[in-house]
Amino acid sequence: MSYLEVAKIHPKLGKILELDAEISVKAAEEFAANHGVSVEDLTVRRVNGALLLGMHRYIDKATALETNKNIPEDVIFKRVDTGGVESEWIYVSNAVDKKVVFHLFGGGYIIGNLDSRRWSPYLYSRETKMRCLNVGYRLAPEHPYPNALEDSITAYKWLLTQEIDPKNIIMCGESAGGGLTMATMLKLRELGLPMPAAAVMLSPWVDLINAGKSFEEFYKYEPVLASLLTIIAMLYSGTKNKKNPYISPIYADLDGLPPLLIQAGAIEVIRDQAILLAERAKTSGVDVTLEVYERMTHVFQRYANKLEESMDAWKSIMRFVKKHIG
Repeated sequence: MSYLEVAKIHPKLGKILELDAEISVKAAEEFAANHGVSVEDLTVRRVNGALLLGMHRYIDKATALETNKNIPEDVIFKRVDTGGVESEWIYVSNAVDKKVVFHLFGGGYIIGNLDSRRWSPYLYSRETKMRCLNVGYRLAPEHPYPNALEDSITAYKWLLTQEIDPKNIIMCGESAGGGLTMATMLKLRELGLPMPAAAVMLSPWVDLINAGKSFEEFYKYEPVLASLLTIIAMLYSGTKNKKNPYISPIYADLDGLPPLLIQAGAIEVIRDQAILLAERAKTSGVDVTLEVYERMTHVFQRYANKLEESMDAWKSIMRFVKKHIG
């Protein structure tokens, strides 16, 4: 089990991952029983792709809803139509009304929805005291590229009509949401639309080719993620070239982007993507801050309240937002 490998270098994180794995195993067993197949058939992929995708979405929902139980009862949730894209306002009771975190959730462009992606938006609002708009973009393979990007742009345009100054907007995303954050800013630049004040990306997936030594070097810590990324990349890109900068922003000209905060775990398989993105942004004259957290895995920030390193990361995010929003 990969959590045993993590536990060798970070026992507390290993235990957290073990508990996550237990929830995932239970969900996989429930899904298999409901569909008349064995867990082994699903694990070794002896079933069709649609059933495999259904299993991963089922597991994701189970783990996410368990995490959502930790959101306080006084947090506010309001569904909103953002120009035809269903989204959700999530914010703490003392959030500032006219300062907004524009959030693009992670899940490899194929997993996640507004119900299962409430934890990170809540943390953004809690730490920044801003309202968070969680964008419910369409998912692949039902809606491959460019649908997610189109929905993000549509929601951002809607936000600009709500008397929100772009200088009071922070754009953010984790994993695939980090890649979509980059792609959204590139498209805003192309369209001549105002940029957000700054952007935060946690473990951004910005290269669907999945190049970089970290992919092999840290495979033992994240084998499931590593094995899925190649498949997911095909589901999202469809017939398009994976080096299209709106699919893999690592290959884009990054000139003219707002200040960036990029965080990554030091032992995650896509760590090198975050490092290379920061290097290319800096070369293009972008104000970029890169933070690589020792012994941390993919999107470790989700373990806020459980892990000191996660809370350190959120404190850094808070300082970054305060610097650029005030």
